[in-house]
Amino acid sequence: MVGCSLYGPTKQSIVVSSDPPEAQVIVSGKPIGTTPLHFEFDRGENLQLEVQKSGYQTEYRTSSRTLSGLGMLDTISGFFWLVPFVGLTSSGAWQHDPAEFGISLEPEKNMTPSP
Repeated sequence: MVGCSLYGPTKQSIVVSSDPPEAQVIVSGKPIGTTPLHFEFDRGENLQLEVQKSGYQTEYRTSSRTLSGLGMLDTISGFFWLVPFVGLTSSGAWQHDPAEFGISLEPEKNMTPSP
């Protein structure tokens, strides 16, 4: 039980869908594909999504990082034996919440005044 999170997965599956589909997904400033999209993302990094499609307003989303099951185990064990706290420094101690994003894009508003 020495820092179980050190041995846990460092990546997490993230799913992004949109209405309408085939919108561009940008993660931390880098385009990674179009919706519907499934990708792996580092559990220890902050997840910032940008979803855009021509003719629609761009939507932004972030996820919170929460302790994973292994992270909780390390926390509880750490109170009895200090060594498991080391596991909390690894990506395996964390998970993204939410890990699934369903995004509805709104049509862009016409900026030209009507007569």
